[in-house]
Amino acid sequence: MQKKSKTYSKFCEFKELVEKESGKKVKALRSDNGGEYISDEFKDFCKEEGIRRELIAPHNPQQNEVAERKNKMIVGAAQAMLHDQGLPLHLWAKACNIAVYVQNRCPHRILGMSTPEEAYSSKKPDLSHFRIFGANVYMHVTKDARKKLEPTAEVGIFVGYTDTPHNYRVYLPDSGKTVVRRDIKFQEEKAMKCSLERELHLHADEELLVPKDELQDVDQPQDEVHGVEESTHTTPTIRGRKRLTEAERLAQDAEKVVGPPTAQRRQR
Repeated sequence: MQKKSKTYSKFCEFKELVEKESGKKVKALRSDNGGEYISDEFKDFCKEEGIRRELIAPHNPQQNEVAERKNKMIVGAAQAMLHDQGLPLHLWAKACNIAVYVQNRCPHRILGMSTPEEAYSSKKPDLSHFRIFGANVYMHVTKDARKKLEPTAEVGIFVGYTDTPHNYRVYLPDSGKTVVRRDIKFQEEKAMKCSLERELHLHADEELLVPKDELQDVDQPQDEVHGVEESTHTTPTIRGRKRLTEAERLAQDAEKVVGPPTAQRRQR
């Protein structure tokens, strides 16, 4: 939906689709006081259909906290996916669509670890077609769509799914168009490598922001140690540096003063 003026028509489409698929009626609609929701056309439609309106108070989005929190989660997921693969920001709508698509097929604690899709349709969703968002893909070009000496494949970027299983939306950077394809090959290993490299760069940048004094203080032993016991847990690390336990620090100090243990000296 590119314009808010299409809110009424989109809501009518949504209502018809949901009621036919679920067999239930829309009984209430909660929204803010935006002009797209309080138009006379929208009000008359809700009265005819018997839909109760719940308008929140102005400047109080917390009254509609479920929808606001969900919007925040969708935008956050889309933002992470775009920056993870270094994609242009104008693909934000496609990233939001795929974020909703994936979240509807993920287990939810409120639903007893069932998925929203399964709770809605009573069918377990198929996840075999899931792919990494932003992965490069190679698409086969049929003979009817090319000339004799033209390339037999196109390169694009995976940006979404369709209602038909195993059909994918592919963005073509050269033309700026989004097409639907089926016979494609994904370069998911390259996408995963790109994601890991970006994560390593972020950790390296964090290391540069840490003051040197803080790193030095981590490895300095305490002045007084009482009841030192060796820990059986995994040795913790702080910002990529190994943090020694108190027993290990004391052992290192003793080795510097009196030398290594007798057994090690005999081996030498």
